[in-house]
Amino acid sequence: MKNIIFSFLFLILSTQLIYSKEVRTRYGFYIDLPENYTSLSANMDEILKGDKNNELAINKEYFNEIMAGSSKSDLNIEYFFPKKRYNAELNNIYITVQELDIKELMVFSPKEVCNAMVDTFISLWNKPVKLYSCEFNPSNIDMKKSPGVYYYETDGPFKNQRLHAIMLEMNEKLTSFASGCEFRNCLTFRKDLIKITNSRSE
Repeated sequence: MKNIIFSFLFLILSTQLIYSKEVRTRYGFYIDLPENYTSLSANMDEILKGDKNNELAINKEYFNEIMAGSSKSDLNIEYFFPKKRYNAELNNIYITVQELDIKELMVFSPKEVCNAMVDTFISLWNKPVKLYSCEFNPSNIDMKKSPGVYYYETDGPFKNQRLHAIMLEMNEKLTSFASGCEFRNCLTFRKDLIKITNSRSE
């Protein structure tokens, strides 16, 4: 009986190992990335300049305004796209890092922080954006060395899309783990987002 239980546990652990791999992010910390995702680093400045036909749902003027004075490294983003089954344009996970101390946000209430993010998205995406969830230090997200963790869910930039985001501190910088997902896929992408976030290590 013990051998059967041991074999079963070994099979579960082996399956978890097979379906994830440790990767070093462009920001220097590590995450466990599920095998069904591929990584892509991108420079937002170059992406926006290449968008000649305004296919991106972004207010470029507002984006340039809020990013004025930022260095090129501030405009970098690391995407994790699903390899198959999902439309990667609408369903993906990404990480951004800013030179900001999360303690600067912690003087405000979680609701004030989340509402400020919504206001930013409204201006950035030129559309109404609703806040569906806003939590500070939720129990399912490991704080690790971060003094605080914010989780929020809003409308995404595209129709029938949601944004799930987690803000915390990594290497003394404000780090956001986020996922854009179509409604029907959000349960899967939210789970993957939380797993990736909880796997982070410096």
